[in-house]
Amino acid sequence: MAWTVFITLLSASFLNGCVPASDDYGFSISDVRIAPGHQKITASVQQDLSLSREAVTALENGVPLTLMLEMELRDAVNLTLLADDVRQFEIRFLPLEEFFQLTDNQSNEVKSYPRLRHVMNELASLRIDFTTGPLAPGSYEYRARIKLDNASLPAPMHLPALFSADWKHNSEWSTWPFEINA
Repeated sequence: MAWTVFITLLSASFLNGCVPASDDYGFSISDVRIAPGHQKITASVQQDLSLSREAVTALENGVPLTLMLEMELRDAVNLTLLADDVRQFEIRFLPLEEFFQLTDNQSNEVKSYPRLRHVMNELASLRIDFTTGPLAPGSYEYRARIKLDNASLPAPMHLPALFSADWKHNSEWSTWPFEINA
């Protein structure tokens, strides 16, 4: 009798681990505005970003989180990749000062915020200069996605992050067509 109760509880705990977490967190790109310039485009990216409770707990316990914005520029006619770039943003909690830091890893600019929601609001609206080289008049696509970089987590967290639904924040690729006129 005791073994059947033990087996039942063990099975229930494994099944609970396989149930997807609630969808009250994750990343998505809601809007992009493209402004072509001289050998670059400026993308104004609007994002919806919400961290899982597990990610927030890790952050509050000293684990920095890195978000990666991956971008591609493609020819809209034949989908040839013309340029790509990755921007990384690191969020860190400093418990002694009781504030959050946001570091843009490209510019090394560090900003401090009293609350995590302020950091997420800052990341929700980004203006990115994306070097393209000279572009001929025609149709193009800007593609982007935002994701939590689980590879930047400390080594003991890699395996749990790989299998836990609480660490799946990645957005899908979003494609935004635009034209360059002569």
